[in-house]
Amino acid sequence: MKNVVIFGASSGGKIVADALLRQPERYQLKYFLDNDASRWGQQLLGITIAGGMDELATLAKAEPIDKVIVAISSIGEDDLAVISDTCRQWDIELRIIPQALDIVFEDPILNQMREVSVADLLGRHEVSLADDLVSAEIQGQTVLVTGAAGSIGSEVVRQVAKFAPARIIGLDVNENDLYLLELFVGRHFPEIVFSSVICSIQDRTELERELTGQGIDVVFHCAAHKHVPLMERSPVQAVKNNVLGTLNVAQVADELAIGRFVLISTDKAVNPTNVMGASKRVAELIVLEMNRRSDTRFMAVRFGNVLGSAGSVIPIFKELLKEGRDLTITDERMTRYFMTIPEAARLVIESGVQGQGGELFVLEMGEPVEILTLARKMIELSRAQSDIKIIGLRPGEKLYEELFYDMDSVIPTDNRKILLSTAEADQQLDLAQLRQEIEAVIADASGSRSFLGRYVASFSGAQA
Repeated sequence: MKNVVIFGASSGGKIVADALLRQPERYQLKYFLDNDASRWGQQLLGITIAGGMDELATLAKAEPIDKVIVAISSIGEDDLAVISDTCRQWDIELRIIPQALDIVFEDPILNQMREVSVADLLGRHEVSLADDLVSAEIQGQTVLVTGAAGSIGSEVVRQVAKFAPARIIGLDVNENDLYLLELFVGRHFPEIVFSSVICSIQDRTELERELTGQGIDVVFHCAAHKHVPLMERSPVQAVKNNVLGTLNVAQVADELAIGRFVLISTDKAVNPTNVMGASKRVAELIVLEMNRRSDTRFMAVRFGNVLGSAGSVIPIFKELLKEGRDLTITDERMTRYFMTIPEAARLVIESGVQGQGGELFVLEMGEPVEILTLARKMIELSRAQSDIKIIGLRPGEKLYEELFYDMDSVIPTDNRKILLSTAEADQQLDLAQLRQEIEAVIADASGSRSFLGRYVASFSGAQA
């Protein structure tokens, strides 16, 4: 039997306590803690509210505490850090309830407890959507998500599903993860038709064949190659997937008279020093050009790094810590913008439904995070004995990322988390010529960098 303390004596704490009290053979709920001093000494469900979070160490000294459950989904990072430090000091298991928007009410709340993550300690808070606005554009519609098996694409699917579309089409070349997503939607949203399409965005003929006649209303184009060092080694693949793939999907959307097209972009597209960023900048230019010549509303959404996405720094650090290895960072001064996967997906969806066409939305990322600080927090959370090694910048890397080409051209929207960049749509493209140049690059991969350099002035095209 585990002795449990719940931090948070409001609605979330009551739900968790009720679940614990139904399993007396497994759990003994000892106390509530809550920072509201007016409630100290009172009882909830017959359990004493013993004090604030500082009381946890006192309780742990007095009797064994096996588990602490934080039942406040929006807890501040400073408070959570204090609780985490105390639990680590006293070897107490720590769990937290999901964000309110992520709770699946059909599942027992105790099954949804999760470990405290570095995202919690970095202070990325829950983002709520403008539900009426999103629902008006999504409910009863058919939504296509490219790259649906990826970190962002799959979360866009999960978030879109909450707004009752008639159908979601998930397109990807990763059949295993796409099938798992299909099973997830079937379990949690059985009223929605989910169609898996195994197709490469590089194959326009196949795209047309798969998407014609599907009655698609909205496209979220998430498919992309995003790994900076790998794209430096294989620049032609960045051109094929990020540039040609975007051109293919955008032109098919135009031909099929799809209502909206939303490109997911990256902060690495701003003054890019690497192939991946340059290829995504060309993708942005394609989308803005398509909006000039199409009845489809084309727009792009740009944001920074996503905490925990496949291939990003956090999963890599986790694997190194699991193996007992030291963490490596390229420069102790390096910073990056971060947001959580659900946060990014929600803001992408809201940007996409509020856009009138031709916008380049930029998500407000908060303050940049030092990678050195991130590494230290992860070592603390894992309780590992690992060190941190500085190994020097990799080809194509920047010390600092940017979100805008011109800060003076940025204006707010109705959502303070979504900004609009107004000075980036001037460069016009000849899309027929662009396609010819892409075909030439594919035929002779050595021209990939110079091709990108012709379209992105800040990218030299030289080997990094």
